[in-house]
Amino acid sequence: MQLFYPVMALCLASPLLASAAETVVAASTTAATAPTAQGNGMNAMTIMNVFGSLIIVLGLLFGLAWLYKKLAIKLPGSSHIKIVSSVMLGPRERILVIEVQGKQRVLGVTANQINMLFELDQPLVDDQAAPDWRTQFQALLQKQKSKP
Repeated sequence: MQLFYPVMALCLASPLLASAAETVVAASTTAATAPTAQGNGMNAMTIMNVFGSLIIVLGLLFGLAWLYKKLAIKLPGSSHIKIVSSVMLGPRERILVIEVQGKQRVLGVTANQINMLFELDQPLVDDQAAPDWRTQFQALLQKQKSKP
């Protein structure tokens, strides 16, 4: 996952960089023949369009990554360890209640370490079963449609 974002950015940027290189080559050939005000303006506009497109694509990429992280979509295959509850204590500190093999444990999580604080004698009641990612996405779309 750490390599996904840089590779994706390079894949998306390569056509834009190629067209920018073609623009630079075209600009150098027109500059050698006869510089005109209109020709130079078109080249600058083309370069601005290329870089503007690049910024939009990168912004869209990072926006979707942020949305994915914010939604905390539960992917299939994470059924062995279940996060029952989570409380933020600071920017990088939190307390988690997790369930493993039918037992609930309370963990203290910081940026540097994870400590098991204690095991619960009586498990916490899960108010609502966590919906799958399709249900979460449909609920988000419905919420967006209902906004005025």
